[in-house]
Amino acid sequence: MERRQALARNVLRFRVSGGQKVLAFIAFLSFLALSFSIISTNKSSIAESRSLTSATAPAASIIYTQRETLVYTIRLTQWLDQQITRREVQIARALLAQRLAVVNTDGKSVGQSAPSGYLQALHLTDSIVDSGPPGILSKTDHARLVALLNPEIDGLISQARLLVSDYQMAVDNQLTTSAKTSRNGDFITLLLLILFMTISGAWFLWIAQTSIRQFRKSKSLMLAESERLESLAEELAATNLMVYELESLNASKNEFISNISHELRTPLTSIIGYVDVLSTNIELDSNPQLEEIFQVLDRNATILLSLVQSLLALSQLDSPNKRDSFKPTDLLTVTEDAIFILHSEIEKKEISVKLNYKADDPYIIDGDSGLISQALINLVANAVKFSFAKKEIAINLVRNFHTDARNTISISIEDHGIGIPEAEISHLSERFFRASNAVSEHVPGTGLGLAIVAKVVELHGAHLRVDSSLGKGTTFTIDFPEYLSPIEALVMNRKYELLAEAIVGIQVDSQALLKAKLHEYGGALGFYEFGEIGEELLSLSRSLEDVEKVANPEVLKGRDQLVIRMKEALPIREMGETNVE
Repeated sequence: MERRQALARNVLRFRVSGGQKVLAFIAFLSFLALSFSIISTNKSSIAESRSLTSATAPAASIIYTQRETLVYTIRLTQWLDQQITRREVQIARALLAQRLAVVNTDGKSVGQSAPSGYLQALHLTDSIVDSGPPGILSKTDHARLVALLNPEIDGLISQARLLVSDYQMAVDNQLTTSAKTSRNGDFITLLLLILFMTISGAWFLWIAQTSIRQFRKSKSLMLAESERLESLAEELAATNLMVYELESLNASKNEFISNISHELRTPLTSIIGYVDVLSTNIELDSNPQLEEIFQVLDRNATILLSLVQSLLALSQLDSPNKRDSFKPTDLLTVTEDAIFILHSEIEKKEISVKLNYKADDPYIIDGDSGLISQALINLVANAVKFSFAKKEIAINLVRNFHTDARNTISISIEDHGIGIPEAEISHLSERFFRASNAVSEHVPGTGLGLAIVAKVVELHGAHLRVDSSLGKGTTFTIDFPEYLSPIEALVMNRKYELLAEAIVGIQVDSQALLKAKLHEYGGALGFYEFGEIGEELLSLSRSLEDVEKVANPEVLKGRDQLVIRMKEALPIREMGETNVE
């Protein structure tokens, strides 16, 4: 598993080095700078466009001003030539004054933007016109004013031309500055673009190189893993073949032991019978040695027959599908039959057996009555064999009710005998194992009886416990799962799943949803044998209003207390342990 996870990490994880991360960060910074430069350039272009657009209105105003200036100078010339009156000149001057008062988009009037020489020329011509007489000029005034106005008219015309040239120069300067700014911005943008493309290209090449290298490494690892898997598949096939052969050998072994046991049991039974006949019909008082020989023959033949029967039982228990023969079995009846079968041995040792149970309680388990009978016979026979004479053996049948697991039926067999050393209790289920004190006191036995008991307990999903004190006695206890009908089994398997589902389901914040969940799980848990918990859920559900989107703290507190109780009702252990304690 660890190797598979390591391979997955090596194959699937794409590693990026520290240098690649730094280069990617630099590329990201250059991209941000490039974006900022492009945005700045766009803003400059938009501002330049707006400035060119705004220059249109001042240009028109200057052209109109120049035209009005020319009209004014013409009127002045006509006035000097005695063609018009001073009033017409003043009207032309008033129109020019209105044009000079026009405010442009930059917030300044045309007069404020005009050159100082232009305004000074206008001021001089105004003062000369004001000094002239109204109406048509006389010859005397004509001679005087011509000498004064002609130079000023020429100067005014020259200054009017400067209005356009100065404005054109200002616009040219603005365009030149904008062009330089745009050129600088475009140059910086180009440099940043080249930098970004260079860094990005280098990063992508580096990443590609790393990816190719990692791909080749992953490919080699996958090839190696594929070869290893093929090797493992071959090993698994060989192991499966070996397992099949071992299963076949085990089946052959069981069949051989079964056949041998059957073949040996008949002659051994005959030997025991003839030994009994001989010992009965021959006068043994005259020959004590012969009596001892008969006793040895009878004891050893009996031990050998017990060994053969135990081996036959173990071979049958090792066969598969033993659970196919399971059916409802009355443990009380099986126990009474075992006591009856061992009646002669019990009487021979002058031991009393007391069977304790409640007459009204059923003791039904799911199992094989023959196997259970064999296990109980072995336990009772051991209790008789290891008990002191004239003592009592107590056999107790008890029904155990569990709120967190399946109910059990316990049978305990308590003797008052030699006991078992504490260090050896864990070895009792091993085949051919015998307690050291039983061996030292020459108590006959094969060491297979408790192995058969442990195997029967394991097949029935039961639990075997042993309590013993040296010199005081031993108690063997088996906890069998109580028989369940198909419906009871369905309820048992479903109820704890439903309880766990309900614990998660009612942990919601919406009071309306909580009310619905409590009602749903309350009824279901009541049906699945959690009547008290189900009633509490329903009671809390009935006390809630379904208008609040969020449950109040008191409601959540009550819900959480119910959750704690529900968690305590979940099972904390499972039946099915078969080890000897």
